[in-house]
This record gives sequence, structure tokens and C-alpha cells, in this order.
Amino acid sequence: MKYEDGTLGVLEVENRCIIHSTLIAGNQSTIDAHNTRLKEDPMTGTLGELGFGTQVLPVSYADIQDEKVLGTCHLATGRDDHLGGDILPSMFKKHENSTHDDILFAPHKTPNFNISQVRMNRGKQREILIENFRPARYLIDALAADR
Repeated sequence: MKYEDGTLGVLEVENRCIIHSTLIAGNQSTIDAHNTRLKEDPMTGTLGELGFGTQVLPVSYADIQDEKVLGTCHLATGRDDHLGGDILPSMFKKHENSTHDDILFAPHKTPNFNISQVRMNRGKQREILIENFRPARYLIDALAADR
């Protein structure tokens, strides 16, 4: 995860929840604050959205639009009831923690690292969706079939 101050951390996820962040580069205090928030209100680390960019669009440098650019992927932590999900504001210990925080993975947003592969496991089906921020054959075929 790239935090607002530029700090980079590796997120440990178990059962749909971020449980811990470890510093890669930047400020340990930023990581410590995130880990404290996760301990005090674990719902803040719940993954409420997983998305894949499927549109051929130029980069706008606004995450809400850039998460739709083909080859990108994003997650969001926190509430997802506004998207039809099951994570409600009432589930958080503090109301101010009931946010929806997007984390975008794209070359212009996260130039420090590459997403070598995004894989989908659905039952026994295993597919590669994105490789090196480019759509893999499965995603290209799925998009072509949708037209």
C-alpha cells in the first residue's frame, strides 16, 4: 500500500481482512498508526471491494477514474454498503472509521513496484487476469464477449 505521505507497506490479509502492515520504505510512524487503527477497529481493514480496470481510457490522475483504466486493479477497505455489499457503518467501533478507502495499483500511481500477476480463483477455475499492468488473454476475451 502506498500511504498518503508516500510510505510503502506490505499488507498482510487473512479472510478478507488486513491484519497488519509492514514497512517497505518511508515512515515507520505511518505504518504504526495504520496498525493501531487495525487493532482498535478491525473493520477498517476489511476488504470491501476488488476491481479491475476494463476500459480503454487515458490516465486522468484522479483515482476514482483511473481505477477504470484497462490493466489497473484496485481494492478498497471499509464499508461497501453503497456498492450493494454487506459492510455497514454500524459494524465499526467508531463512526468516523466507517470509510471506503480505495487503493489503486497502476504504473503512474505505484511506480515503485509492479503487479506481475492478478489471478482469479473461482472454484476449480484458475485464470490470470492481468500481467505487468496489461490485461491477460482471459480478460481480453471476456471483454470482447461482453460487447
